Amino acid sequence: MTSVRTLQILRRAARVGRALRDDARATAAVEAALILPVALTMFALLIYGAEAFAIQRKVTLTARTVTDLVTQAAPTSMLNGASQVAHATIDNLLCVASAVIQPYATAPYSSANLTMVASEVLVDSNETTAKVKWSQPYNGGTARAVGSTVTLPTGLGTGQGGAYLILGEASYNYTPLNIFTSASALTLHDAIYLTPRQSTSISCTDCTSHS
Repeated sequence: MTSVRTLQILRRAARVGRALRDDARATAAVEAALILPVALTMFALLIYGAEAFAIQRKVTLTARTVTDLVTQAAPTSMLNGASQVAHATIDNLLCVASAVIQPYATAPYSSANLTMVASEVLVDSNETTAKVKWSQPYNGGTARAVGSTVTLPTGLGTGQGGAYLILGEASYNYTPLNIFTSASALTLHDAIYLTPRQSTSISCTDCTSHS
């Protein structure tokens, strides 16, 4: 009789063991708990990366726009073949170019995130560097010092020794929104060089930094 009861107990225990073995509900819950934080982090990083890429594209377009506008600035006068342009004109062109960064200068972002600088440089005889002739900042940007050296992108200065170029720069301080996880701020930047359109050079004698 005892052996029969023992056998029944063992059979019942075996059934319970098989039921627990085949019950995947707890396993799924554990797997979800382990995978969810990683999945959410990866999703957030994907959002950050896509947003940063979109803003970087806007930064490039902004730099291109301000450079293009300055090279076409209508001169107030001409002196020795150079267009004379007031810093107020440069300021207005910088302000116009700032609209390109939208919607990344309004809530939940900030217009203070964007800074720009427009400068004119003279290509050195080595055709790899250039010297700053004048520079005008916008929205907290830092003007380049007159006479400071700028290293030109590879090949840009070839055959351009003694030529003037307009340099437009845009920078954006990108701080990702906290979605599932936080990420460090990034400074997105681009610089575009173009030749003046109205004359061989542009003079701005009242810009923040000028010769």
